[in-house]
Amino acid sequence: MCECWARDGLQSWPSVVATDRKLEVLHAAIAAGIAEVDATSLVPPRYAPQFADAEQVLAGLAATGVRARVLAPNLRGVQRAVELHERLGGFVETVGFPISASEPHNLANVKRTHAEHLPVIAEMITTAHGAGLTVIVAVATAYGCPLIGQVDEKTVFGIAATLADLGVDRLMLSDTTGLADPVRVARYTARARAEFPEVELVAHFHDTRGAGVANTWAAVAAGATCVDACLGGIGGEPATVEQNHAGETGNTCTEDVVVLLERAGIRTGIDVDALLAAGRAAAEVLGHPTRSQVQHTGHGL
Repeated sequence: MCECWARDGLQSWPSVVATDRKLEVLHAAIAAGIAEVDATSLVPPRYAPQFADAEQVLAGLAATGVRARVLAPNLRGVQRAVELHERLGGFVETVGFPISASEPHNLANVKRTHAEHLPVIAEMITTAHGAGLTVIVAVATAYGCPLIGQVDEKTVFGIAATLADLGVDRLMLSDTTGLADPVRVARYTARARAEFPEVELVAHFHDTRGAGVANTWAAVAAGATCVDACLGGIGGEPATVEQNHAGETGNTCTEDVVVLLERAGIRTGIDVDALLAAGRAAAEVLGHPTRSQVQHTGHGL
C-alpha cells in the first residue's frame, strides 16, 4: 500500500496544510504499517504552494524508513529529487512522473505532444537511474480522457511499451478521472503483466464514479502488486486541466481498500484500527468529513 494523502490527496486542496500537520498524518499512517508514501511534489512553489515545504516533509520522514516517492513533472524536478536523495542519505527512493495517453490531455497538462515529451522522459529516466533512484511512470488517462473521451488501447500500450523499453521500473495505468471499469482494468493489467514482466505494476484509481475500490480489486486480482490510495478519499485530478470533470470526487480511499483486501485474505501488513485512527486524524487536520465508508460503519474484521 502506498499512501497518497500528502501528494495526490492535497494537490488540489484549497488551502495549504502546515508541515507539522502533514507529518502528523503521515507518521500515523506509517505507524499503522503503510510501507510507502507518495510524499510530495517537486514543482515550483509559485505553481503549487501546497508543496513549498517538500524538503521539510521529506526530512521529517527520513527517520521512519518508509519508502518515499516524489512527483517530478520535468527534468529539473528529477534533478531536485536526486539532490534531495543525496542530501537525505538516500531516503528519497522513488521518483515519478506522468505522460498522458491522450495527447490533448498531455498538451493541457505538460504542454508537450507525445513526440516532444518522450525524449524528455527518456532523459528523466536516465538521470534518475544514474543516481540510483527507482522510476515510476504513470500513463495517465489510460481508461479515458476528460477532453476527448475514449482513449484507444493501442495508444495506451504503445506508450507503455516505449516506457518499458526506456527502462522504467514501475508502471501505472492511471484512471485519471474515474472512467475505468473492472473488466477493462483486469484486461489491461493482465496484458501489462504479460508484455512487461520486469516492470512492477501499480494500481492507481480515482473514485469519480464510485468504482475506485472495484477497479483496485480487479487490478490486484490480475497481478498489480502495489496499490495507491488516499486517506479519506480526497484529491484526484487537479482542476487546472481544462474541462476537468465537475464531479471529481477524489482518490480511492485507503481505509476502504485495506479492509476489502484484508477481508479477502490478502494481507497488507497494516493494523486496521491504527489506520482508521490515521484517517480520523487526516479528517481532523483538514476540517472535512471523510469519504471512507468503513470509518462510518466499522471494519467488521
